[in-house]
Amino acid sequence: MTPGELQPVRRRTAYIAVGQAAVKGSQLVVALLLVHLLAPQEWNRTALLLSIHLAAVTLGTLNLQHGLLFFFGTVPNQRALIVRTALLMASTGAIIALVLTLAADAIGGSVGVSRWIPWIGVAILLELPTACATTTFIALERARAAAWWDISTTVVQLAAVAVPAGLGLGTGGVVAGLVVAAAVRCAAFAIVVRRTSSGPWLGLPAGTLAAQLRYGVPLGLTLAAGVLNRSIDKWFIAAFRPGDIGVYTIAAQEIPLLSVLPYAGGAAVAAQLVADFRSGRTESARAWWLHQTATMSKLVVPVSVGVVLVAPQLFALLVGPTGAAGVLSFQLFTAITMHRVAEYGLLLRAADRNRSLVGAACVLLAANAVLAGIGAAMWGMAGAAAGTLAANIVAWLVVLRQVATALGTSVAAAFPWRDWTAALGSSAVAAGVAILAGTWVAHTWPGADVAGSAWPVMLAKVGVFTTTVVIAGRLPLLARTPVRSAP
Repeated sequence: MTPGELQPVRRRTAYIAVGQAAVKGSQLVVALLLVHLLAPQEWNRTALLLSIHLAAVTLGTLNLQHGLLFFFGTVPNQRALIVRTALLMASTGAIIALVLTLAADAIGGSVGVSRWIPWIGVAILLELPTACATTTFIALERARAAAWWDISTTVVQLAAVAVPAGLGLGTGGVVAGLVVAAAVRCAAFAIVVRRTSSGPWLGLPAGTLAAQLRYGVPLGLTLAAGVLNRSIDKWFIAAFRPGDIGVYTIAAQEIPLLSVLPYAGGAAVAAQLVADFRSGRTESARAWWLHQTATMSKLVVPVSVGVVLVAPQLFALLVGPTGAAGVLSFQLFTAITMHRVAEYGLLLRAADRNRSLVGAACVLLAANAVLAGIGAAMWGMAGAAAGTLAANIVAWLVVLRQVATALGTSVAAAFPWRDWTAALGSSAVAAGVAILAGTWVAHTWPGADVAGSAWPVMLAKVGVFTTTVVIAGRLPLLARTPVRSAP
């Protein structure tokens, strides 16, 4: 790989990362805003409704939008491909809305939210077709436009949810805001389709729908398992520790930057990976994969360790005393991101190994159901988070084997282990030094580690940790080994 080849990849990665950070960050911002704007019982009800909305919006796509990247270069009418994909998602949205309406009392009767669940279904129906927008821009290699779409729609939804809550309209106002934001997003998507593609709105070669479904069904099953994985621990807490669901909803949030960096890096080289696998250039695909994964390791691992390090102070500042019980759960959830230095599913999709994704997702779901369920029942929030962490480690090892098979190599050669362990080791050492510095500040600065006054300790930890990581990264033992280009 030459610098000329890597420069546009870095640029696309940055744009996609910014857009996805806005999407993921809004989930955390909404939770932090609503926990302060709503009464505790009102927030518990709203948190449950938001978890249903997020799970359904994610599940309802069936991951069909990812097929746009795979099929964009194979059909003569790209607009019709976008429209058909959106209509398929709208169909699933209609089914989900109907199910939620019919089952509203069963789902939310015990916690008093059944009257709002049908409106959550309306928001889902309007929002689902628009999931094609970001992938459409990426397929057209318009990463900047993808970022602007993500940022603008996120701002609209954030305002539509936060303003009613701030005006004292409660859970009903938040739900109404979701519906309004989804309607605006749907109208904007229609404009995007009209302006970014050409050709008739309908009409594709015979067999395209069957090919889309063959490609998409395994992804949909994988997505279904993934949605359950992200939600099942919360539902266990709702069942075994209902009074903790509000705090746990905040604790179980991923840091936006950590979740979007691997996706952005993978999306930036997605077209290259698809082309390499189609042409049988496995070594070239492996070179791109290792380069991106090694690069992400140097970013994601230190940030993950750093967030775990400052979690007590972060919760004290952002959540207040009520969030102290969720600190350990948040730390365990953040630890999960240490292995997410790559978009593993993207490589398997590029290699047309979607069925492998189903197996890995089912392993994670089964392990999570057992471990998080037992953990929640026995130890509450910390137990559920620890069970989820253990389940993710098991699934990671499974998916690495599948990645190695797709690349035609061993697990040892399919992942930049030296870069990853070096980043983890240097970050652990830096965290130890930072803990000592934070402890010293807490003892010498009166009130420095009290909720609402934790800035001195957090700044000391961040400063010492960052400095130590930078120094350690310059040592020959921890320097990254360059990834060689494929011949």
